[in-house]
Amino acid sequence: MINLFYLAVEEAGGGFGISSDILGSNLINLVIVIGLLVVYGGKFVGNILTERRNRIAEEIKEAEERAKTAAKALAEAKENLSQAQAKAKQIKATAQETAKTTREQILAQGQKEIERMKATAVQELDSERAKVVTELKRTIAVLALQKAEQDLQDRLNDDIQGKLISRAVEQLGG
Repeated sequence: MINLFYLAVEEAGGGFGISSDILGSNLINLVIVIGLLVVYGGKFVGNILTERRNRIAEEIKEAEERAKTAAKALAEAKENLSQAQAKAKQIKATAQETAKTTREQILAQGQKEIERMKATAVQELDSERAKVVTELKRTIAVLALQKAEQDLQDRLNDDIQGKLISRAVEQLGG
């Protein structure tokens, strides 16, 4: 490496020193640096670039795998959501049907209870009416008997009572 540097300096000005040709010396320096980079840095830079390319390819592959996994998970989540929505719809329909059936049963049971209460009330009214009618008949009978007794007592005097008793005795055996 020192020989190459030495040759470049010898050609440029014929010895060591400050060169007044800046463009020429810069060009020589660039050629030397590029030559050194190509010779010694080629493998190093090549290895770095290969590693970088492999890492990027691996990261792309991992990203693609994650994207596939995410897409699969998304599809699965959508399927689960669809199933859950269908199940919720079915549960809602079942609940509405059950509520409707229960409501109808409660209304029917309430109607039966109303009819039973009406029938009981009618029976109680009929029973009370029968009691009142019976009581009225008895009261009327008692009042009629009292009236008849009173009328008999008012109409019958001792004379008429004696004649009635005599006639009854004659009819009985007398």
